[in-house]
Amino acid sequence: MIRVVLASQSPARRQILTSSGIDPIIIVSEVDERAIEDSFTGSVGDLTTALSEAKARAVIERITTANTPQISDADTVVVIAGDSILESAGRAIGKPGTAKRTREIWADIAGTWTVLHTGHTLGVLSRRETGGPDAEESPLELVDIRSQRSATSVLIGTPTPEELDAYIATEEPFHVAGALTIDGYGGAFVERLDGDHLTVLGLSLPVVRGLAGDMGLFWPDFWSGPS
Repeated sequence: MIRVVLASQSPARRQILTSSGIDPIIIVSEVDERAIEDSFTGSVGDLTTALSEAKARAVIERITTANTPQISDADTVVVIAGDSILESAGRAIGKPGTAKRTREIWADIAGTWTVLHTGHTLGVLSRRETGGPDAEESPLELVDIRSQRSATSVLIGTPTPEELDAYIATEEPFHVAGALTIDGYGGAFVERLDGDHLTVLGLSLPVVRGLAGDMGLFWPDFWSGPS
């Protein structure tokens, strides 16, 4: 079995993995996303890939420079990181954070087609051939890291003013890309998807499986139960 680390505190990403038979260890990257966003000059889609890679590398750095008890006995560890951003009219729409910003976003996206981009990064760590003398040194080292993004078109509905007030009152949209999520209160305001719905939730399993296969890993080895 491969030990899986999810470099995210997203409940949706964790649920996607657990529902597919994978019980991840959660290590939050604590990357400064805003700093990366402010300095990035590429496309919205490429930004999600840059953010997912930054998150993965931050967690890999922690794993490879210190002994992490939950995974120190593993021969192979895979770090999975993801990042999602909604694109509307060519602009990136991140997490609004406030009621005011949520209203501004919904004034722009209601009744329109948007694109939800999700960047994925997988890092593979293997046990070192020879361990160092320091008992605190990690027995694991990075052997491969790859990224890929996916995109799904999303047709946003038009809530009534009263519905939008009630949705904002839940504070759910404050903390998700594009000020809505399809697996919560906001699901009723999404009329159509064109593409992988897991991309919208924040982690496309077909993309993750494809990356794993490209790195020579057997997907059933990710499962926590019998393969």
